[in-house]
Amino acid sequence: MTTLADILLKGAERFGPREAVADPGGTVTYAELAAGAGRLARALRATGARPGDRSAVVLPNSIAFVRAHFANLLAGLVSVPCDASVTAESFAALAAQACPRILLTDEAGLKRLAAAAPIAAAIEKIFVIDGAGPWSDPRVGSAAAALAAEPDGVFCEQRAPGDLAALMYTTGATGGPKGVMLTHENVLAALRSIVEFVRYTPDDREVVILPLSHNFGLGHVYCNLMSGGAVYTENGLVRVGRVLKALESFRATGFPGTPMGFGMLLDQYGPVLASKGAKLRFCVVNSAPLPPERTAQLQTLLPRLDIMVYYGLTEASRSAFISLTRSGPDHYRAVGKPLPHVELEIRGSSGGRAPAGETGEVVVRGPAVARGYWADEAQTAAAFPDGWLHTGDLGHLDASGCLWITGRLKDLINVGGYKVHPGEVEKVVGTFPAVHDTGAVGLEGLGGLTGEAIVAAVVLRPGHGFDEAGLERFCLERLEKFKVPARFVAVAEIPRSDTGKVKRADLARLVAVQLAAGPAKN
Repeated sequence: MTTLADILLKGAERFGPREAVADPGGTVTYAELAAGAGRLARALRATGARPGDRSAVVLPNSIAFVRAHFANLLAGLVSVPCDASVTAESFAALAAQACPRILLTDEAGLKRLAAAAPIAAAIEKIFVIDGAGPWSDPRVGSAAAALAAEPDGVFCEQRAPGDLAALMYTTGATGGPKGVMLTHENVLAALRSIVEFVRYTPDDREVVILPLSHNFGLGHVYCNLMSGGAVYTENGLVRVGRVLKALESFRATGFPGTPMGFGMLLDQYGPVLASKGAKLRFCVVNSAPLPPERTAQLQTLLPRLDIMVYYGLTEASRSAFISLTRSGPDHYRAVGKPLPHVELEIRGSSGGRAPAGETGEVVVRGPAVARGYWADEAQTAAAFPDGWLHTGDLGHLDASGCLWITGRLKDLINVGGYKVHPGEVEKVVGTFPAVHDTGAVGLEGLGGLTGEAIVAAVVLRPGHGFDEAGLERFCLERLEKFKVPARFVAVAEIPRSDTGKVKRADLARLVAVQLAAGPAKN
């Protein structure tokens, strides 16, 4: 395989009649998926789009998403997967940067994106997957009608391994969109290592609820299709009963997820997960290290399960991998050893390579590392200054070469010259009996003082009151004084990304509003 389109084409040749992708509405075989994507690729090219042009996908997890994404690749276009719930404002900012010529969406997406103003002018054609119109925007047409006009037979534009395959959007340091440029070669290099480490086979069947607009979820679709396996996909744990039922009815052997998702399942649906997930061979966890107590819970609940964790970013997918099951409890906080294609170092404060055990910034180099950020030379130069990706993550390598992540450089809170990582504070506050969830941020000028002070927001468990004095005493017993939050505030929810990471900027705004409103009442 030299391009991502080969995953689909070779899959159709080798596994044609086998089930490839399923969703709550149905299922398609490898041959059917390739045929549908090929006809849609012809329709995309019939619009006048040329190789290298961008084509955005705004669809929920579904067969339709997988078909649309592969149609972009077959047409030689650069696929731009977007979150299914992307707002009109966010999409406008993304489109202003990526300038997609085509948009593939559904009726719900079209209505949302066009609610405030006409959809981005750069887009010349909009295909609606599930509608027949009529629509007021002359650019909008029915995907079904376009497909009906195209002949059978797979269409594939020849592309080179180093050509751009996708722009995967993340939030930049300034809060704006940041398009990670991934070539076919970048993605395939990561996929080959994942397939080998996880030991994918044609008998594997995964339930994937992670957003396919992100590398984590989409990577699991790729890996199964490369291996002859099958994927059932839907959107998160919104319909948790249906997801758990699918583990059984789909005969799932794999179930990737986040620490937050597994935590909810363990707390609220443990016995059901044990019953419905009895055939699970493995799970892969990412977005943050899986807490050791959760690993132990999950291993006890499903003793046959191989629990794996990886370290990676959109810019450097799956850089390190570990099987917590095979490595044992001593490594429950580790995130793995670098994969064969990865060079990984820890850089100390001087910029030099740090020795084993010393904490510094994690830097990564290798064929899976992205080319940079689309139309953003400044951020590209900042993140890739010397041929290495400077991740902004803090960690250390142990004597065996295993990576342990300890925090984030850019999240550090400067308390009178002391640097405090919010994750360290959150680990302690999160163990307070009344706290269900927590997030910590640094605020300038709190109480009229100069510099940053730590504020911890907490979501309380049902039936518990807010006890700020108790929280402070609890933290003083477990943290250095400068790490103890100056204030605690009770909030209804901690703002988090689709992958479970705290949205620090959103949380800081929420906390500021809460503090301005006055002290919380019990």
